[in-house]
Order: sequence, then structure tokens, then C-alpha cells
Amino acid sequence: MEDDILFDIIDLLDDGEIVYLHRQTKEILSYPDPQRWNESEYIDLIESVKSRAAAEPDQFIVVDPPEPRDSYRMMEDFVFKVDDEHLRGRLLEALNSKKPFRYFRATVEDSHERENWFDFKDARMKEWLLGQLALVWDE
Repeated sequence: MEDDILFDIIDLLDDGEIVYLHRQTKEILSYPDPQRWNESEYIDLIESVKSRAAAEPDQFIVVDPPEPRDSYRMMEDFVFKVDDEHLRGRLLEALNSKKPFRYFRATVEDSHERENWFDFKDARMKEWLLGQLALVWDE
């Protein structure tokens, strides 16, 4: 599958979208996850996407976001690649806090490792997404 399609899906998942992918055409449909966003604002979009996907139920697959434990593991794996001991310690503190995702993101985005994190995350998300698609592709 083409990288631009994979990264479009990854971006949508990162934005809190429910994503559908057409098996043949690779058309991507999405809408904001009602558990994260106010459903009433997007009811028309949600109904439109669901209706389109229901019209070809054998062709559209739902791409679920990674489980929190998978996302946490990605962050943890990145921390152990950071050479700067001080930053590594701050990132570990973030991961051990009550809000690890928020504090990790804030810490890494304010650091010199910001771009390395995004590159690492993109590569790991691509690998993860290809694995998820492989599980459902031959159903």
C-alpha cells in the first residue's frame, strides 16, 4: 500500500477520527470519534460516512486506532533511544505520571528530540498499521 494512504490514515487516527478504508479503491472515509468529540456537531458527516460504508459492507474495513498500551509502548521504546540522560529522565517521569500521554507529548515537543520523535512515531505507526491491515485484509 502506498505511503501517502498510510500516512493519511495515521494522521486521521491521530486526530481522533473513525476511519474506513475501501479494499479496492483505497478510498478513505472518516468522521470524528463521538467518544472524543461532540457528536451533534458532526451528525450529518457521521451518517453520510456510515451510509456510504454500509452500501458496500464487504469493501470497507474499519481501521481502529492503536490501543493505549500500544501507544504507550511506542513512547517507551523511543525513550530508550534518547541519548540525552536528562531528557530521558524527564520523559520517563512523564510516562510514569497520571497523564502519561499528555506529559510525554508536552515534554518531547519542547525538546531537541521533537523531530526524532515524529520520525520514530511515523515509522512505528506505519509498521503497526500495516500489521492491522494484514489482519483484516483477507477476511
